Amino acid sequence: MPEENSKAKGKATGEKLPDVIYQNIARQIREGSCALFLGPAAMAAKQPDGSYRPLIELCAEHLAKGLGLSKEDAEHLAQVTSTLRMRNALSDTMIIAAVQDFYQKAEREAELQPVLEQLADLPFKLIVNTSPDDFFARYYAQAVRDYKFDYYNFRKPSPDPLYTFSDDEPPLIYNLFGFYKKPESLVLTYSDQLGYVNKITGAQHERLPDSLLAAFNVPRFYLFMGFDFEDWSLRILFDALFRNARNSIQPFAYPQKGEPEAGARAKVFFQGEFRMEFPQVDMETFVQNLLVHYRELDGEASSDSSSSQAEVLILHNEATDDDGCKALLSHLRPLKVRTWTLADAIGEGDQTAWLRQKIDQCQVVLPLVTADFFQENNPALPLLDELVQRNNPRSRFLVMPVLLKATSFDGTSLSTLRTTRPLQKKPVFGEGQENKHLAEIAETLKKYIDTLA
Repeated sequence: MPEENSKAKGKATGEKLPDVIYQNIARQIREGSCALFLGPAAMAAKQPDGSYRPLIELCAEHLAKGLGLSKEDAEHLAQVTSTLRMRNALSDTMIIAAVQDFYQKAEREAELQPVLEQLADLPFKLIVNTSPDDFFARYYAQAVRDYKFDYYNFRKPSPDPLYTFSDDEPPLIYNLFGFYKKPESLVLTYSDQLGYVNKITGAQHERLPDSLLAAFNVPRFYLFMGFDFEDWSLRILFDALFRNARNSIQPFAYPQKGEPEAGARAKVFFQGEFRMEFPQVDMETFVQNLLVHYRELDGEASSDSSSSQAEVLILHNEATDDDGCKALLSHLRPLKVRTWTLADAIGEGDQTAWLRQKIDQCQVVLPLVTADFFQENNPALPLLDELVQRNNPRSRFLVMPVLLKATSFDGTSLSTLRTTRPLQKKPVFGEGQENKHLAEIAETLKKYIDTLA
């Protein structure tokens, strides 16, 4: 009898995982002992009807036009590219170019699933991407957070970059099957898959980097999101990655919402060989619940309990310093805070009056200091003297100027405050230390907010 197909199985039920599982995974993530694997279905783009579909399926459908394939075959990229090659419809070079064109357009236009950005906010030390894009890495770049991005080129493997995963090292985002901007690295057709398997299981100097494989020898939790466990190549990949660590890993698999779960035979294989767990929870539900438990590790209340949040007012020049504000907001997102900026004053009438109301409401005020901050059209300027006089952190009101860009503000009332960050009045931007400074500011605020509880 044929192997049971996962597509014939029911959908993930969304049953609640025990809290202890979430707590253990959240703790492992915080300690840097959890790796994230993003499967092909994880990179999903929003469709006109509001649903999300994997980019790799959309790419296959785009290339399959006119081939007369079944719906199932037309969604399978290796089947489509191999059919194009077999029928001499497109050369290998043209197939690669078509895939590149698709992903370049998706980079500009695709609205990815929000859960991906939420995952990027968690401190994973290793993220393995099995899609040919670098879209997950963009969340780090947009947040001005340090990271390393690399990929495996099975046609021309590079010398081992000697990766390390210590606490002071930025996270590594690694593309297992190549990168679309480097066409020679892409694994597209069945022929490419065979060549790839031969390389990763063959001569030592052409395999995946030893320093990367060494990361899988350490006892860790592994989160697998958006994988098709019926794919035969995944079994070979697992064997290559976890050859020496089968008894020291704890993998969990989560499907895309609405996608079928793994079939019975696939579960037996991955549970028997790699101790993989298949909780009956879809990826989106899992991440939302995980974020709640991750915040609670530090004694933070549920994000639904807004009454316990500290409120933070950010003052900045929206015309010139909005990118810096967004970078700071990204670092503050994990904190138990409700943030306000002048953008929230739209439609609220007089801006200065709105600011006075928020100052009375908030426990923290962050003026983002640049030369442009002191332009006359800044509605916060008339309030600076009052803010400085009211500053009293021990009485639940902190004014903490953030020197966003190098400028002198010695002649202003803000210069009298000892709460300015970064320390020694170093600017956040301009010296290549943006991520370090923003992380320190977020940590300073976290410690202060904890005293307010």
